[in-house]
Amino acid sequence: MHKINDWFIEDFEGKVGGLSFRIDSVLYEGQSPYQNIKVVENSFLGKILLLDDIVMLSELDEFYYHDMLVHVPMVCAEDPEDVLVIGGGDGGSVREVLKHPGVKRVVLCEIDAMVIDVARRYFPSLSVSLDDERVEIVNEDGSTYIRQFQESFDCICIDSTDPIGPGKKLFTLDFYSDVKKALRPGGCMSAQSESPAWSLHEVAGIKKNIHKAFGNAYLYISPTPCYPSGLWSFTIALMKDRDPSREFDLNRAKYVARLSRYYNPNIHSSSFALPNFIIQGL
Repeated sequence: MHKINDWFIEDFEGKVGGLSFRIDSVLYEGQSPYQNIKVVENSFLGKILLLDDIVMLSELDEFYYHDMLVHVPMVCAEDPEDVLVIGGGDGGSVREVLKHPGVKRVVLCEIDAMVIDVARRYFPSLSVSLDDERVEIVNEDGSTYIRQFQESFDCICIDSTDPIGPGKKLFTLDFYSDVKKALRPGGCMSAQSESPAWSLHEVAGIKKNIHKAFGNAYLYISPTPCYPSGLWSFTIALMKDRDPSREFDLNRAKYVARLSRYYNPNIHSSSFALPNFIIQGL
């Protein structure tokens, strides 16, 4: 248990650097069947969710990540009505999905029910949409759950933890192939794909597996201050291959931008412009 006024240090992947902040208060600690869950508070970052002592989100900057994981694929999907979020038990991705007009159903598949319970109690700004009548919550392993579907969803967002522990299965070629089968012909998917500054080899491996499954895969990037290096990547794949930086629903992007803190159409397009070290590493 971290103590009040302790300095929390997350050592990024065993490398000589990481993220640190002072713990002003410890609000919760519990052990689920899958992981240790903590909620701590910092006067600048707000409440912070830790899973096995890895930062999942802070109230200060969660919107960067959730905006980009969700809105980029949602405006590339053709008239999305049925959406699946795998992982994301904090509710932030569901919250963003429901900002899109036309959405009729959102399935949240989160393996750890305790994460959802903790989010409801300590992160109401993220979990606010979990009680929406359009939301169905399933507590199952996403890699198993996805296998039952054929052309059932218009958009699938993979809001996973890092490729360790219970989240490791969500980075395999078999899983991405099952995701493709579950998508309708006009659909697309997105996945968080790790830090290109700290783990470019992992980013490249994720993108390669998605490309093998779909025949296309496009990397895009966004700042996420509390994640390793502050630079994060996402990968989108489409059932109908096209340039996602240009060919998306501009009207819907403009609409959702009015409800978002980070995302807008210019951010959408520019996020696909990659620096040379990433291009060379892919």
